[in-house]
This record gives sequence, structure tokens and C-alpha cells, in this order.
Amino acid sequence: MTPRTRRRLLPLALVLILAGCGDAPVSPSTTLTPQRSSTAPPPATSTPPATTVTPSATPAAIATTSPTQELIEFLLDSVAADPADGEAQRDLGLALLQRIRETADPSLYPAAEKALDEARRLVPDDPLVLAGIGGLQLGRHEFADALATGEEALAAFPGYPSARGVVVDALVELGRYDEAFTAAASAAADAPDLATLARLSYAQELQGDLDAALASMELAAMEPGLAPENTAYVLALVGHLRRLTGDALGATAAYEQALSLVPDHAPSLAGLGRLAVGDGDLEVARERFARAAEIVPLPEYVIALGETLDAMGDAAGARDQFELASVLITLFRSNGVIVDVDLALFEADHGDPTKALELATAGFAATPTIRAADAVAWALHRLGRDAEAIDWSVKALRLGSRDPLLLFHAGAIRAAVGQTREARRDLQAALDADPGFSPAGAAEARDLLAGLGG
Repeated sequence: MTPRTRRRLLPLALVLILAGCGDAPVSPSTTLTPQRSSTAPPPATSTPPATTVTPSATPAAIATTSPTQELIEFLLDSVAADPADGEAQRDLGLALLQRIRETADPSLYPAAEKALDEARRLVPDDPLVLAGIGGLQLGRHEFADALATGEEALAAFPGYPSARGVVVDALVELGRYDEAFTAAASAAADAPDLATLARLSYAQELQGDLDAALASMELAAMEPGLAPENTAYVLALVGHLRRLTGDALGATAAYEQALSLVPDHAPSLAGLGRLAVGDGDLEVARERFARAAEIVPLPEYVIALGETLDAMGDAAGARDQFELASVLITLFRSNGVIVDVDLALFEADHGDPTKALELATAGFAATPTIRAADAVAWALHRLGRDAEAIDWSVKALRLGSRDPLLLFHAGAIRAAVGQTREARRDLQAALDADPGFSPAGAAEARDLLAGLGG
């Protein structure tokens, strides 16, 4: 492969990073708890049954063969041959970020950071370098730093699309929603492509406008010439939104199409798992969550598997998965990823609620988002401090989000303080939006409704 060929192929390999796509709603790199995910399942021959994900299925154990890994190896050779090649350093950093998205392996962050730092020193006028640094900071949840980087890039390169994307993502994750939504709408109006439409769709989803969010993602799915992984990503989000609008058959069709393009597409497999939970088919849910977690061992998938096993009566298997999730979260933290909010929710449900409250409070102080407010509310609820939790739950729903997890948390808190009518409304809305949003949460919501006479 010549240097010229490498330059031509690189955008295809890294478009998910630069376009702001990934398992997370719009962040250009891996996050711990992707909120947007993915019918009949792939044939059993291509998806063998699995019962649990073991510690050997951590990111380091993922198969090393992939086009991105081959590109990384080529670039490593290029950098070794000429460390002063700023473009090779840049491309290596971007390729490593793409590989993190594919594998959920945060141990690659330091190498990506080193390469991008070198690239910035060697080719300071390259806008791709700043976009990559911003993407890395977003992936590590260093949102204030990412915003500064994105704004720096825009000052140097006015209107640069990737820099605009970094700014939008950072504003969302900092809870600066008015600015973020305006910027997302402006970017989509100026250039309605996959990246801008994905961000616009997420902004609409956060505000509870699911029909508009679905229309934006379906428009993105019509973009010609996308790589299979990008199309699968879009289809998984279409499936997610169809699921939330009550169209289970449409969600199934979107997931099936995604899996026909990328048979091991983890978000789509996890989406199938949630549909199976909603149908009461825990055996299929177990298989789907296990497969997703084997492919991309994100804590979200591992926790969903653990909760499914627990619902099936396998307490020991569930405990193993929760322990693995804790290990994976620790791995993210040890590689510089800020995980306060994600870890707070995990601790509230499967660990120490007091620790959960500390983490959630710190998370909200740094990033006052609706999800951080929800984490504070849920930790307070788990501590029995529901009179305080109510105010935080109201903050979590202030944008009008129809996220079933947020609605479930609000309903449970309202039930605890005797707001029966409102509790029924929120709990039913959570189950109507997605009866399989969480193996444990959906079951608890149904139990609460039954107790309330709902």
C-alpha cells in the first residue's frame, strides 16, 4: 500500500470517528453506556448460543484481525520508519480511535493520544488533528476539554464540519442543551449528511420528539455510498427509535437489515435482546446479550446479560457478569475515561448506593446533563431519600425525554412518595416505550404498576 493509497482509504476506515458515529448516540468514540442501540436473529449457525461472558472476553481478547487493525499495523510501520511523518502520526491516532470504537478497548487511548500529540507538533495546521484530539477527549468524557478543542479548531478553520461535530457533542454532554440543539440544527441545515443528521436526531430524541428523530435517522439511512458498518450503525438507530415509537416489527426489520450487512453488529444484537425481553423470551435475550458482549464487551451489554440471567434464576451467573462489568468499568477508569455517571447507576443497582450518590453528585457537578440528574435521583431513591429524589427526577425529565429508563426511575420515585397517579403515568409510559428497556427495570416497573393498581 502506497502512502497515496493510504490517504484515499483512510476516510472510509475512520468515518465513524470523524462523523461522530458509534455505539453512543452521537459521540465519535466509545462510551460506557450507549443509550441508543438495534429482526429475526441471525441464523443459529452464525450466532452460536452463549450463556455467559467470562473475564477472558475482555477487550484484550477480541480478535485482532480487522481492516482497521491492518491499517494500524501499516501505520505503526510507517511511524517506526519515519517518526517525523506528521500525517502518519495523525492517521495512526485516528485509526486507534476507530479501533477503540470497534472493540471497546480503552487501553488504546494512551497510544492514540501519543500519536495525535505528535501529529499536532509536526503538522499543527492540519484540521484533522484537532478533530481527532477532540474525538479522543469526547471518548474519555473530557467534555470541557473537547469543547475547547472544537472551538479552537473552528477558530482556525471556520465552518470545519468535524470541528462543528465535536462542539455539538461536547455541548450536549456538558448539559448546555440550548446551544447544542441550535448548533445541531444549524449543521444539519447546512449539510444534511450522516454525521449532522445523527446529531440532529439525538437532539430531537432528547426533547421527546421521537417522530422527528426517526425521520432524521431514516433520512440519514438514505445517504448513498456508506460503508457497511456505517449503514449498520444508522439502521441500529432506526431500530432503536422504531422500538421507542411502538413499532416492534419495524425495529426488527431494521436490526435484521443491519445484521445482514454486519453479522456481528453488537448494537443490533443488543437491540434484539431488548425486543426479546419485551416479548418475555429470556432465553433469546440471554443469547443476544451474550453475543453482543462477546463482540464488544461494553458494560451495558454485560449488565443486561447479568440481569437476564438473574431473571432466569441463575443468581451465580448474574453475579459473575456484574463482577465482570465492574472489572470493565475499572479498565475504562484506569485508561483515563471519566465514568462517574455510568458507575453511579451501576453502583445504585448492583453495588453501594452511598458510593453511587457520591459519584452521581460529582458527575452532575462536572456535566449537569439529564442523565447525570437521573443518576443522582436514582441513587437517592436507592438510599430511601425519595423526597429529595423527586426534584432531581424532575430535572432529568426537563427536556421532555421519553427515555424509558428515565421514566421508570421517575415512576418508581413518585410511587415511593405516594404520587400514585403520576407514578402510574410514568411507569406505563416506560413500558409502552420499550417493554424490554431493562430486564430488571422492566420487571420492577410491572411489579410497581401491579401494586399501584395499574
